[in-house]
Amino acid sequence: MSGPFESGPVVPGAVPDRVRLWAWWGLTRLVLVVLLLTAESGSITDLNYYRASLDDLGAEGVGGTLAEYPVPAFLALAAPYALMAAIGATGEYRLLLIVLLLLLDAAFHRALLRRGSVPAAWMWVAAAPALGAVTYARFDLLPGVLVGLALLRLVDAPRRAAVLAVLATGLKYSPALMLPALAAPAATRLRVVVGGAVAGIGLVAVSIAVGGWDRIVSPLSYQGDRGLQVESVAATPAMVRWALAPDGHRVFFAPSLAWEVDGPGTDALIVVSTVVTVLLVVVLGGLWLLAWLRLPDPRTGLPAVVWLTLGAIAAFVVSGKVLSPQYLLWLLPAACAGLALLEGRDRQRLLRWSTVLLVATALTHVVFPHGYLELLDHSGWSIVVVAVLAVRNVLLVGLCAWALVAALQAVRRVPRRPRGRVASPAS
Repeated sequence: MSGPFESGPVVPGAVPDRVRLWAWWGLTRLVLVVLLLTAESGSITDLNYYRASLDDLGAEGVGGTLAEYPVPAFLALAAPYALMAAIGATGEYRLLLIVLLLLLDAAFHRALLRRGSVPAAWMWVAAAPALGAVTYARFDLLPGVLVGLALLRLVDAPRRAAVLAVLATGLKYSPALMLPALAAPAATRLRVVVGGAVAGIGLVAVSIAVGGWDRIVSPLSYQGDRGLQVESVAATPAMVRWALAPDGHRVFFAPSLAWEVDGPGTDALIVVSTVVTVLLVVVLGGLWLLAWLRLPDPRTGLPAVVWLTLGAIAAFVVSGKVLSPQYLLWLLPAACAGLALLEGRDRQRLLRWSTVLLVATALTHVVFPHGYLELLDHSGWSIVVVAVLAVRNVLLVGLCAWALVAALQAVRRVPRRPRGRVASPAS
């Protein structure tokens, strides 16, 4: 029998996969929009925050408006606001953002279908409902989709792939972690590096012109000053202790506009988070170097590039002091793109990995928004929600380790490339 992630035989009169996929996409997205406006309306607070911040742009200036985000992200949020302001309808700004994110979601679904990959398209159809309405209540869908599109274009348009990855980096600095993997294949390395450098210089120039140098580094200093956010992997021991004995720890709303946990041992947990981050950077550096030495071209090295991208982003997610629910949007499009690109055993392995990611995403949905109050105000249900959160975090750590091991195996599977020029693939 063929499941939703398998392509069965063509049956006369049967509904084509493409039609069924679009029908399911439309149904699930309609449900998500309804949830965002009803049962999960608490997720819309960030959209309110974007609008309130932009309302004060005249008084605060670019330097003081949404300073926790890079300038390209500020511009991406400000452009729709300016459009609505021009027609005197800033009250509908949130609705416009939701529509734009829906169109982006549809465009990525179409890109997967154009690749002819039914498993990848089904995975994407399932991804947004697994995460919930927060998919359209944050702008993280944009950098996540750009990362997925960069992977999809690497073989046939490496320069464009590099530009897409740099644009994603301009919105959220973390996608920079995929750039070394994109540049690893020797045959397209120059095109990726030059294309990425030109796009990067352009973004930096625009950022300095719009917000000044301080505005470039403000997102980094903002993250550095944060404490342990309650959903992060590093905070898990503290949250478990809080759930069992709430008097020892406190959960509070921090100046970072996030809920954090403080109490005995949290300083040590922050140190552990920093050490783990450094160790993962060392591991990634070794994997990137090995990939640069061994991968001859993007087609041969595609499994390695996909796994390196997933491993690098997952490492950032699990090692940081913050792990908001929308961070899953950084991984889901990349996983779907990988499913559309890989074949045979590589695809089957990634399908298993992606299925676990979907489970972790669904658990994230349980925690936020449905169980989130139990993380903020102790009750009899707090231990249950913290347990779900802990399982989610364990799964994410496992996915990170799995991706890094798979990346090492994929790189080592490629024969050492001979000295001399490597033929460039057709583009």
